[in-house]
Amino acid sequence: MKRKMLQNVAVAAGVAGLMALTTIPEDQDISRQVGDYFEEVRRDPLLLTTFFTAMPKGGDLHHHFSGSMYGETYWQILSDHDGWINTSTVDVDTPGVAHTLPWKRFTALPRDARFDSLKQAFLRTVSAKDYEVSLRPSDEHFFGTFGKMSFIASFGMEQGLRELRQRAVSENVQYIETQTGQPDMRINLPENEGWEKSLEGVSLKDSLAVFGILDKLRDSLLAHGATHWADSCRRRMAEVHRNANVDDSTFMVRYQLSASRAGAPLSVYRRLLLAFEIADRDSLVVGVNLVSREDGEVSMRDYQLHMLMFAHLDRSYYRRVPYSLHAGELTAGMVRPEQLRTHITEAVMVAGARRIGHGVDIAYESAWKPLLDLMARKKIAIEINLSSNEFILKVKNEQHPVLLYFTRKVPVVISTDDAGVLRTDLTRQYVLLATRYPSLHYADIKQMVRNSIRYSFIKPAVVKEQKLRELDAAFARFEQQVLRHRAR
Repeated sequence: MKRKMLQNVAVAAGVAGLMALTTIPEDQDISRQVGDYFEEVRRDPLLLTTFFTAMPKGGDLHHHFSGSMYGETYWQILSDHDGWINTSTVDVDTPGVAHTLPWKRFTALPRDARFDSLKQAFLRTVSAKDYEVSLRPSDEHFFGTFGKMSFIASFGMEQGLRELRQRAVSENVQYIETQTGQPDMRINLPENEGWEKSLEGVSLKDSLAVFGILDKLRDSLLAHGATHWADSCRRRMAEVHRNANVDDSTFMVRYQLSASRAGAPLSVYRRLLLAFEIADRDSLVVGVNLVSREDGEVSMRDYQLHMLMFAHLDRSYYRRVPYSLHAGELTAGMVRPEQLRTHITEAVMVAGARRIGHGVDIAYESAWKPLLDLMARKKIAIEINLSSNEFILKVKNEQHPVLLYFTRKVPVVISTDDAGVLRTDLTRQYVLLATRYPSLHYADIKQMVRNSIRYSFIKPAVVKEQKLRELDAAFARFEQQVLRHRAR
């Protein structure tokens, strides 16, 4: 009898142990139930929007400051500072320069019978609002907005940062990594023309020769005061950031600096050097990038040279400075077919980018399989910008490579690119993702959100880890709220 009782106890203990091994942890079970609810609402556009509005979204990593401010904010900045508007062309200017008719001060506009029509015309000029494809190609309209806004963005940067913070917090975004502009220095090297000729004439197949020229150019720029200009730029940015007062326990913004790939080689390198110098010294500036349209004449001509510039600055001098690169923001028909074959590959394998922005033409890359395997292995994230790719490139739905990256295990992050120009927000990007790609489930999307912090350039590492913990806590609260709502 005693032996039988011991056997029964042993069996019971074994069953209990097996149950302990197979029981789903409470947080995983809650997440699974939220995933079930997500599948219920993903075909209802309104309920899906409410779901993603409330969902924590981590960070927005592909983000241009001037393109993310709404036109209404630019209008308000000009109104607050009594800027100018040309009532015939809708061009605008800050208050420092005098103008004559048909220019008017913003303070005089409320008395103008055309006030509302002028404002709407301005909004259409600086964004995709009421866009008509018959009037202008979408890519031309998109890139044309930056020349109309960048100088106002710089003029009203503190106000713009506060607006971005307010919008981010309202849609549960905790971090923005924004590209704020192209630093430059007033340095005229005695041998400027010689540097330009050297950079234009060097064989790009000889990377050592390119690096040799860039070494000497860097030495010359540093000798002529590049460090002084870097420190001056750092102080200005720190002052703007401090005055904007946007960082707190719920939200943080950090900056990338860039160079325009449309510039002459010396101009591009000068700006890149300054950006790397600043990022190497400053915790507010966390990365470097290239901007301007990738299919531009100079951008295409000098693409390989630009990648070698990044490789040179990274490997020789600034290993601590991470950078993301716009690469593959192209599609069939924009350029000749052979020009779609290598841009992402060069950005990863030559330049050493830590993240890739857009990457739309990946299927045209000659070495797309080994490239994706490398990106997956080295955890080189892809920044996916659905609204932007649709508006500029006309790429969406099954033509978009987001699932190709995802299925090949490349870390995916969802971003807005230029929310103000595109009249969108991060919530809308997740709605598009869920609507267009039903094979992606809640757990997949939740991982993409975590990716946006994990693959950010936040420094130091301890701050990034804290942001991840805050994101996990926010998801726990969100999932409990979803289940309470579902139970009603």
